[in-house]
Amino acid sequence: MTVKWMIAASGLALAACSVKEQDNSQAPDPAAATSGVVRTEAPAAAPSPVPVAVAPAAALQTQQGPKGNSVALTKVAVTGDILTVSMTFSGGECCVHMPIDQISVIDDATSQRISVLKDNGGQPMAAPLEYGGKSVGPDSFSKPSVVWFKFPAPPATSPTVSITVPGVAPFDAVPVTR
Repeated sequence: MTVKWMIAASGLALAACSVKEQDNSQAPDPAAATSGVVRTEAPAAAPSPVPVAVAPAAALQTQQGPKGNSVALTKVAVTGDILTVSMTFSGGECCVHMPIDQISVIDDATSQRISVLKDNGGQPMAAPLEYGGKSVGPDSFSKPSVVWFKFPAPPATSPTVSITVPGVAPFDAVPVTR
């Protein structure tokens, strides 16, 4: 009987070896049995794209400004009921501070002067603001500086506007993007 027992034990050992040799790559994660999460191998991530420098916005018009700087009008666009005007100041000696109450858009169709919008707190919707919101302008012209303003939008029947900024020649008949 011992021989039979040895043959039976060796048969079980061989069966156990064949089970161990099976591919266990699809076997569930032991932690998954308790958490219900099945983990799979994720494919390799694609290499990230190389960052591309964003070019400055093209000027719609350019005028000479105060203190030898150049002022490029880069955006005149309506979104909803608001007209946004953006300008880029560059060059020049130092800084420029322009009184907000002297900056305006003129509706070319009606000749109506439109002033800068104010928020609920009474602050002008423009940047960069200086002197408690009474003026706007970049502090330095060592690099191009963007200044923007928000105005009530002219009617859709007004295809162009003119923009006046103290110390800068007027931007006349500028098409409004809608």
